[in-house]
Amino acid sequence: MHEELNHLVSTFAGLSIDFLELISIGIILYTTFLAFFKLLKHDPNARVYLLHGQSIGLTFKLGSEILRTVTARNMDELLQIGMIIVIKAAMTWLIHWELKGIEHEQSAMSANKKTLGEVIHSKMKEHDEAPKQ
Repeated sequence: MHEELNHLVSTFAGLSIDFLELISIGIILYTTFLAFFKLLKHDPNARVYLLHGQSIGLTFKLGSEILRTVTARNMDELLQIGMIIVIKAAMTWLIHWELKGIEHEQSAMSANKKTLGEVIHSKMKEHDEAPKQ
């Protein structure tokens, strides 16, 4: 009875891992292609869209790695899975950090939005006010 239950859990976990990895690959590919087309159309949010897609895809991949711990048979497999989880969590954190930087940059740009004429005028004024040697 115990072996049958163990086999059932391993089979279900394996199918779930494969399903989550397939979803992860699909999300990453889909958002990559859409971000590429947005980039071709000069959409300023293409990078944000790509980073969000990668983050969501990595989150699904991270879920599959966590499930993989259920099927680990020895300590070596568990350590390998643990290192993969740490690396993918770090990648997800870096993507979120990049997204926050982009959002901060966009909010600062929208708060300080100037026309091209205003930017040129301010640069010329700075140049004229600079000390002459």
